[in-house]
Amino acid sequence: MKPSDAAATANVVPIRKARKPDPRETEFLSAALEIIETPASPIGRAIAWTIVAFLTLAIVWASVGEVDIIATAQGRIIPTGKSKVIQPYETGVVRRIAVADGSVVKAGDLLVELDPTSDASDETRSAFGLMEDRLDIERLQALLKDDPGSFKDDAQVEPRMAAMAHRQMEAQAAEHRAKLEGIERQIAQKLAEGKEVRTAIEKIEMSLPLISEQRDIRKTLLQNQYGSRLTYLQVQQQVVESQHELEAQKQKREQNEQALAALDKQKAEANAGYQKGLLTDLAKAELSATEHSQEIRKASHRRDLRTLRAPVDGTVQQLALHTLGGIVTPAQQLMVIVPKGTGIEIEATLPNRDVGFVRRGQPVEVKVETFDFTRYGLLHGTVSHLSQDVVSPQDQGPDGRGGRADQDDAGDEKGRQARQPTYVAHVRLANEVVMTEDGPMQLEPGMAVTAEIKTGRRTVMSYLLSPLFRVKQDGLRER
Repeated sequence: MKPSDAAATANVVPIRKARKPDPRETEFLSAALEIIETPASPIGRAIAWTIVAFLTLAIVWASVGEVDIIATAQGRIIPTGKSKVIQPYETGVVRRIAVADGSVVKAGDLLVELDPTSDASDETRSAFGLMEDRLDIERLQALLKDDPGSFKDDAQVEPRMAAMAHRQMEAQAAEHRAKLEGIERQIAQKLAEGKEVRTAIEKIEMSLPLISEQRDIRKTLLQNQYGSRLTYLQVQQQVVESQHELEAQKQKREQNEQALAALDKQKAEANAGYQKGLLTDLAKAELSATEHSQEIRKASHRRDLRTLRAPVDGTVQQLALHTLGGIVTPAQQLMVIVPKGTGIEIEATLPNRDVGFVRRGQPVEVKVETFDFTRYGLLHGTVSHLSQDVVSPQDQGPDGRGGRADQDDAGDEKGRQARQPTYVAHVRLANEVVMTEDGPMQLEPGMAVTAEIKTGRRTVMSYLLSPLFRVKQDGLRER
């Protein structure tokens, strides 16, 4: 070891382990020295690490944890069979009101009776016309058979009408017989004339050769100057007259034959026309009978429609009739029958933006407006049906103010959404009662509900970042 090294070693002061200052010692130091000598508190560092750990855990949970994606639909509870609207078929006068608001009715029970006088009158008139048509058919068929005895009285026909039909048949048959008899008399007359003509022709044909022979003899005698020329000329005149008479009689015979043929044709035409007229009248009578039968059925149906009956078992609501003798108009809503024992379901309106994600069978959580879900819980169900097309809202708003209410709410975003075309979703409930402090309460048609349809799941991170993605996609593009 060198002397210099030994000197250096001799001057080294050993390092002592730092002593943690006593807090009581720092109390006697100045403020600046106290801050310097006092060590930093570990609580701040612990809080910082706790925050970092919490944020890390939150990010991990947001990236892994999932939440439900729901489509919210506003609606109401309706009967499964839907409420039945009672409407009159046509204008009528109220004769009887058999029910009141809240009345329990069964299918087929009388609800309202309208005055059937006009329909009964139409039915009576058509029935009278049908009886006339049936009598005409029987009469015409008997005339076609040329057997008046086959026309028998119907027990349902009034005797006065039957007697009138008999007289009409007899007069019609007598008229036809008289017409035929007139033609037959003319035929008989022409036959007699023809017989006379034929007799005259035969007589002339028999006498003409004799007269011609006399003429020839007279001519021979005249040539031999034994006879008189005057006598010859007289015989010659007889021959010429006989020949002319023969030709005239032959023309008469031809005219007679033509007249007979015309009369035969006239008789045939009379018979054919008579038959044709009967067949035409029969076809018209049968057509009229069919029309009157249809009118009777129509009048009877209209008369039945004036008696309004309950289509299903249920309860009467929204009765709009209170005055006997009042006037009702076609398709006027007189009352509503809420079906009984058919179950209930939810009919909700689904916005356009959600309809693409809703499917049959998806689970639904239902909040009933009448029962606070924070106290009485939620109802559960499934989507049972989804309309295939949009349903446009009625012109009249739910507050009954019509177009003015729409104008007043024009600035309201909810009001605008309510007026947009929507789809209709039906939800089948798993339970139709709500448990309350007073026991189970039955859900009633008409209650307003909010249906939350679970359409899927997504992470919390995707939910938090979706506004950023939307801004990134839509932002910085405006003109």
